Amino acid sequence: MTEKLFGTSGIRGSIIELTTPDLALGLGRALGSFLDGKGIVGVGTDARTSREMLKNAFISGLISTGINAHDLGITPMPTVAYYSTVEGISSSVIITASHNPPTDNGFKFFSSGREFIRDQEVFLEDSVHKKEYHVASWDKIGKISVENIKGNYLAKAKKFLLSRGGVSTGTKVLVDLANGAATEYTPELLEALGFAVTTMNSHQDGHFPGRLPEPSPRNLGDAMKMAAESDFAVTMCHDGDGDRLAVIDEEGEFVDQNRVIAVFARDEVERNGGGIVLTSIDTSSVIDEIVKSVGGSVVRMPLGSLQEFLETEDGKNVIFASEPWKPIFTKYGCWMDGITGAGRFAQLVDELGDGSCMKLMETVPKYPILRDFVPCPDKIKKLFLPRVKELLVPEISGVEKVLEVDGVRVDYKDGSYVLIRVSGTEPKARLYVGAKSQQTLDKITKIAKRIMEQVLEELQ
Repeated sequence: MTEKLFGTSGIRGSIIELTTPDLALGLGRALGSFLDGKGIVGVGTDARTSREMLKNAFISGLISTGINAHDLGITPMPTVAYYSTVEGISSSVIITASHNPPTDNGFKFFSSGREFIRDQEVFLEDSVHKKEYHVASWDKIGKISVENIKGNYLAKAKKFLLSRGGVSTGTKVLVDLANGAATEYTPELLEALGFAVTTMNSHQDGHFPGRLPEPSPRNLGDAMKMAAESDFAVTMCHDGDGDRLAVIDEEGEFVDQNRVIAVFARDEVERNGGGIVLTSIDTSSVIDEIVKSVGGSVVRMPLGSLQEFLETEDGKNVIFASEPWKPIFTKYGCWMDGITGAGRFAQLVDELGDGSCMKLMETVPKYPILRDFVPCPDKIKKLFLPRVKELLVPEISGVEKVLEVDGVRVDYKDGSYVLIRVSGTEPKARLYVGAKSQQTLDKITKIAKRIMEQVLEELQ
């Protein structure tokens, strides 16, 4: 069996142990072989220090198959994904590790605006491991040209956003750009929409001197402090490549990602008169509550597989999709786009919140949630979940449905839920609990942890 290179979101890992120049060269040759040595591929990077090393190796492999390469330079992930929809472009690739630490890098592949699905990933993995590549003759080797696609992407994003809302009259927003690839994109888009923009961590630097690239509360202390001490209507934060969006309100409080998804989803469902909202298995039932209240429905998929559903016939009815942090506006494109997300969220604060993030978020309930884990050795993972399900489902009354698309998720009639899944990258079993009251959350958490620990004891 071929060793799996792709995780839940592309290939990602240490530049010493995984995403080496050798791998980059092989992936370039593999993609070129997938495309039969014909066509044009756009190649962008985030701002990491290893970007040129890996880009040069990847493009070398690519053009060796006969593919022409468009070097996009430092470009956000949403922009690289958009480029794969441009006429004449066969595919696009970004060399990025998203929110991972500076020591890492990785690859994401796109076709027609969508991340590669599993069948396409398997072709690349097999090609790399077998070293079976298309080889161009000396007179058919591909060419390299440098392309600047920023203007076209921003024009498309602005056009979409103006179809959703108006131009601001100078509402003040703060953007934390994580020293990443979106530094020259999000501020320009927001300013084009009439917002008064202040930025922080706004020069590109692969050492990430301002903060680590993951826009989680533990890394956003400076942004939360600045938000609390200033008069910005909203603060929005990116990761290293711009596909993620985090939100902070006027009091410096981090806004739960489930509620951000609910705001976007409600807006799109109302505009489309219904439709499917696609989200990942680890999201809160507050999304279901808000979406159903305006006539939509929710479908959940495993983490990292939203693009698989978007490829299906039912995927055509999806009007909004999102994992935590990563909005997909399907009427605009099928890629995760924190840059366009920042523009739309700012518009919603301006229009529905009267210039206040807190006022906008008052329209979405704030329920307690918990995320935790217990150690779970890889050798027992296959036996762990079936036994957990066997014990968990009968334990609490009021079960509405059980989902097993990625772990075991039990939704209850009172709006609470529990999800237990095993990590695909670490020796852990993860626990997610949500409820409408802290008392219910504590009760479910206590039961779930007891069952997880009991199963671990049985199997070890």
